[in-house]
Amino acid sequence: MEHFCYQPWVGLDISPQGEFKPCCKYKNNIANSLDVYLNSQELSDLQNEFRLGNKPVGCKRCWDDEDAGIISKRQLDEQYLNRDSNNIQLLSLPFGNSCNLACRICSSYSSSTWLIEEKKLQKYIPVKSFKHQRFYQDREFIQKIKNLCHDVVYLQFPGGEPFLAGIDEHLDFLDHLLTLSPSNISLHYITNTTIFPKQEFWDRWAKFKNVDIQLSVDGIEKQFEYNRWPANWDNCNLNIAKYISQRDQRSNIQISVSHSVSIFTIYYLPEFIKWCLQNNLGKPYLGMVAEPKIYNIKVLPQCTKDQIVTKLSRYNLTNVLQYMNSEDFSDQFQDAVDMTNRLDQLRNQDFKIVFPNFYQLLKDAGCQI
Repeated sequence: MEHFCYQPWVGLDISPQGEFKPCCKYKNNIANSLDVYLNSQELSDLQNEFRLGNKPVGCKRCWDDEDAGIISKRQLDEQYLNRDSNNIQLLSLPFGNSCNLACRICSSYSSSTWLIEEKKLQKYIPVKSFKHQRFYQDREFIQKIKNLCHDVVYLQFPGGEPFLAGIDEHLDFLDHLLTLSPSNISLHYITNTTIFPKQEFWDRWAKFKNVDIQLSVDGIEKQFEYNRWPANWDNCNLNIAKYISQRDQRSNIQISVSHSVSIFTIYYLPEFIKWCLQNNLGKPYLGMVAEPKIYNIKVLPQCTKDQIVTKLSRYNLTNVLQYMNSEDFSDQFQDAVDMTNRLDQLRNQDFKIVFPNFYQLLKDAGCQI
């Protein structure tokens, strides 16, 4: 069937808050415990929707990507599947939400550092905060996840920041995977590049089929530091060079770049892609920021979108532009402006200095930013 997805059978995404759903793109978390999730009516209904050949509403993010010509997660993950098994094969396991950054597009849901920022913001606007989760310390929880791994072929370690906390528990989990069939298992990491992994990781990774370390980089230099506050570009750039060196020495190591396409990065996509290519990093994976909605590129005023199309149409970015123009969320643009200005004040940053050309474009369009 054209729109069929195997994730509701073989996928498991654990959120940084310890919640469960079939994949990271699904609209909501289904349960707060593994047993409840595996026996949930919502999961059963979702499976039935796909059996009937439907496009479930909860999978809108994939349908939006595909409609814009962007390869969706549903399509990306098909390459790993063993269709002879209905056990969990695709697993995403963060070790809580410990993170040393408070990126513009994030929140305390995925970053513990954001808790401090949100306490400051709560003096001015209502902001929901989430707990600092350390469920990697819960041995029973981790053992249940280990018990699911006998057919796993693709395991993702997202953030928080995977190389910040729970290192001993993380290495122990890798040791468990090494008792299975590591030559059939691909690992995928998403790191903010502020921390370079210890040698113990590299020693274990050498035994797996493939290890893709995805560097999450939203801009370079001052733009990177603005988006990935309080990261230091020079330090991260040195780590990026170390990753490239390791890739060149190890046959099963792959280094890729993910770039969050938001209202802060859309205008400068050509410059960022050029930087990736010049630094032997290949073309970056461009992930459309859907939430928080105020940072989705669909919130931009139409006149600004038109100017972005004029600039980016010279490049092979038709799918991004199509996504941007597929819906109009501009009624929330002022909320994005207000939040941007408030964080600028709290962090002693300045949007108009870091993004001068885009600022002028917005100003010419009559935006009060």
